[in-house]
Order: sequence, then C-alpha cells, then structure tokens
Amino acid sequence: MPLEAVTINDFNTPVMRETTQADELKHRLQDLYENDKEYHHFQTGREAIAYFQRAFADNHQLYVGIFNDKPICAIECRYQPNNLINLQQLAMHQENKNRGIEEQFIRQILQMNKNNSYSFVSNEQKIDEIIKKVKK
Repeated sequence: MPLEAVTINDFNTPVMRETTQADELKHRLQDLYENDKEYHHFQTGREAIAYFQRAFADNHQLYVGIFNDKPICAIECRYQPNNLINLQQLAMHQENKNRGIEEQFIRQILQMNKNNSYSFVSNEQKIDEIIKKVKK
C-alpha cells in the first residue's frame, strides 16, 4: 500500500482502518514527535499533541502520512494571508528517515492543493529546502 497524505483537524479523525486502542492516532503521532526531533521544536511528544490541539482550534491542520494503515509522518499546515501555506513541525518515523519519504510526503501535499492558488513556504529551513526541491 503506497504512502497516502490525509488532512486532519482533530485527533478523532478516522484515518486508520483498524485501531487497537482508544486515541490510537493521537498516541502514534505523539510517539512520532517524541522520537524524531529533527524538523520541529517540541521537547516531548506530549508537548506536540498539546500544541496541535490548540492549533486545531485556530483552524490549522495536520497532514498525516499513512502507510500500511499506520501514521509514519506528519506536518502542520498553517494557512496565512496572501494565499500562503506554511508547512512546519515535520516528524518522521525513524525507520523511514533518509529514504525520500519526506519529499514524497510533501510532494503529495502540494499535489493535493494544486488546484488552488496557494504558495507553499516554511519557516524551517530544512522543510523549505524540501519544498523547493519537490517543486522542480
């Protein structure tokens, strides 16, 4: 099953077909942010989840990369004035790092939004470099 980018604005969004525990998506995303600190500023996964819960209330979204019915990556999507989308707070499952998944995931996000007039940017240099790379 290929990587699929889905958008959520609530941790109760049913993106996994099979779950084994309550709040499984939230727990899995918490683990992603706990174990990968390369592209975000959170000290802990709990801090990330608390941040995203507040961000959802401000109409931010989280793109989640699903592979084999499990979240393997996530990135925050902030809509800004002048038709800008700011991608930030990327987390990637350790087994998928440096395998091109970051680029594939961001490419899918850009493709999902190709019919609107948004431009993608990031305040985080490494993410911005990936955006520029996949736009070519």
